[in-house]
Amino acid sequence: MHCQICGDTRNLDEHHIRPKGMGGSKNPAVEAPENRITLCRTCHRNIHDHRWLLDRSDQELTVVDPQTGELVMRRLFNKDFDASTFFHQLTVSEDCIERLINDIPYLTDEQLVEAFASAHSLGKRAWVIQAAILYEAQQRSVYGDHSLEAIAHRFDISLRQAQKYALVWKLYFRDGVNVDAILLNEPSWYVVAASESTEPEFWLGHAQDRKAQDPRYSIAEFREDIRLGKEAIGAGIETPIPPCPWQTSHCQKVLALLTSNWRCRDCSVGQRLLGIAREEQLTASNPVP
Repeated sequence: MHCQICGDTRNLDEHHIRPKGMGGSKNPAVEAPENRITLCRTCHRNIHDHRWLLDRSDQELTVVDPQTGELVMRRLFNKDFDASTFFHQLTVSEDCIERLINDIPYLTDEQLVEAFASAHSLGKRAWVIQAAILYEAQQRSVYGDHSLEAIAHRFDISLRQAQKYALVWKLYFRDGVNVDAILLNEPSWYVVAASESTEPEFWLGHAQDRKAQDPRYSIAEFREDIRLGKEAIGAGIETPIPPCPWQTSHCQKVLALLTSNWRCRDCSVGQRLLGIAREEQLTASNPVP
């Protein structure tokens, strides 16, 4: 027995989704189990005072702010979902990540906490599952962006880790999870791209390209690339070139990196760019009448 909105187990009431009306009702549909829902007193009051609008179907429970139309919280249901199968997949294979992420919304609140701890068995990619679990917990919270403190406490993690995972999931994965594109095994790469650059998707692609070519490429080097990129863009450096083996958009915008980094010395695109840069320097020093 717990509140179907916030999960509280204290001061519980029974709410009729379709109201009984004054004096009660003898209508069987009003008293049917599918028309009744357990709520805590606070959530029950919010519904009756019309601060929240509750809607429930066989697949979903949603709470909406009627003044703004914004979603307050939501829970998903699937009568065919088998939690035991989910936990078995969580422990046996890393190949099941995409399906696991799709099944997370159907876990109970207690199962979310259990799955978060069990995800460590996935090794380096555990953070992807854990970020999806924290995002789902946030979707169920009635406190929106202010829910991270409670979520961090509930999942026994630091507030900074909860904020980091929430930022990554909100920016990169909320509108569709492409697990195959996740090549970096630490959320810090995503956080640096999101918080220290103006084009996070572009810089994340750059980091994945660099890491694939050089496993020793570090987050510190990534930060330095972003810094140099900002300086180059600020100086107005932008040269149209053919496809680059690192990343086209990076070479187009960050010519300064090519002139200073050994990795581009043997690259034909880099040689062409360096030639263009030298020609521009000669033209500037010897203007043609």
